[in-house]
Amino acid sequence: MDTCRQISYRAAYEKLGVGCCNAEAQRRRADVSFDLPQGWAWVRLRDLGTFTGGHTPSTSNRDLWGDEVLWVTSKDMKSKYINDTILKLTQLGAAELTMLKPNSIIMCTRSGILRRTFPVAIATQHLTINQDQRALTLYIPEMAEYIYDVLKAFESVILAHYKKAGTTVESIIWNKFTEIPIPMPPLPEQRRIIAKIEELFAIADSLGVAVDGLENAAKRLDKKILDLAIRGKLVPQDPDDEPASELVKRIATSHKSPCKNQSEPIHPPFEIPGSWEWVMLGTITNYGQCKSIDAKAISPDTWSLDLEEIEKDTGRLLARRTAAEKKSSSSKHIFCRGMVLYSKLRTYLNKVLVADMDGVCTSEIVPISVFDEVIPEYLCLVLTSQYFLQYTAARGYGVKMPRVGTNDMRSALIPLPPSNEQKRIVKRVEELKATTRTLVTF
Repeated sequence: MDTCRQISYRAAYEKLGVGCCNAEAQRRRADVSFDLPQGWAWVRLRDLGTFTGGHTPSTSNRDLWGDEVLWVTSKDMKSKYINDTILKLTQLGAAELTMLKPNSIIMCTRSGILRRTFPVAIATQHLTINQDQRALTLYIPEMAEYIYDVLKAFESVILAHYKKAGTTVESIIWNKFTEIPIPMPPLPEQRRIIAKIEELFAIADSLGVAVDGLENAAKRLDKKILDLAIRGKLVPQDPDDEPASELVKRIATSHKSPCKNQSEPIHPPFEIPGSWEWVMLGTITNYGQCKSIDAKAISPDTWSLDLEEIEKDTGRLLARRTAAEKKSSSSKHIFCRGMVLYSKLRTYLNKVLVADMDGVCTSEIVPISVFDEVIPEYLCLVLTSQYFLQYTAARGYGVKMPRVGTNDMRSALIPLPPSNEQKRIVKRVEELKATTRTLVTF
């Protein structure tokens, strides 16, 4: 970037007030309730640029209408970028309106569509707008992508607090709306945020997930990722891999299965690749064969895990405390590093993780050892998938505190890939989930 552009950005940021006062003062000025990362600042929407309205030239004067200048109406606000419009003006017609520059942010501020969405778009060329739209011409045009993403992320807030209902159409309370606080990072970080958002939506497109907002994107993507993973559609199969049937044979010769209905024919819940096998959970793990320990025999510095310390859906540890800190008097299950820890109580909360160290846990958590080359992280993916959640919901018993019985869990069907493919699946899932987690942290 040359010196002139650096000076231009510096002057623009000074105009926005970024960095002009401490974080607490910025927060009070913007009337917000959460803190921003270091180097960010709260600014008002009105401080980002200048606003422009539009109108409709006389429809009876044909000299004003033609195919030279784009004229944006609510019907054109259906995508992120305005590249074309249904109606266009001649240069004479456009002379009655303010011509907007590329990278201007176009917002629909009066329309029945505001009952369910807040249309925002970026101008890709010089254009004009009608009276139902407002435009924001930014002091720093390069911020257009970031401001667009912020406004779309705040869509539910805007519709709830900055909209009024009219007798015929909805409209934005403009004076109030221009005061909305915007979290403003430095320009280089804006670019990184935009790149991550684009990466997420590219993944969503590739997985066939329809994303209707950033708030739900991560959760919907995670579900789709797991669904594709356990169906053999996330990573390609390698013909050089040993088929899962050979792994199942080795397990059968070295481990006695406790499944009562092992001889019954298996009815596959869905189609899997030819190199995979459908197996019962009880034939590839020791499910239900837990070792218990009396509370008095637990070493004080032992990790002691309870259900409330596992975050639902993600399996993330919320806290790690020792037996001495808890002073529990009840017996516990013993687990070792690498075991899958599965909550059999209220399975819809999806509290499952792979232990990263030895410890003890509440009896409502079942430590699971996998046999031979079954990968514990892969089993964890299956147990947290929508497929398995639906299975446990159907087999659960109890109204207030539903749980799944040991025999039903042992009989649960698991789609088992070759060992090498299990590793590839786990790696790919982690890569994709890392992208969705990055978005959530913004």
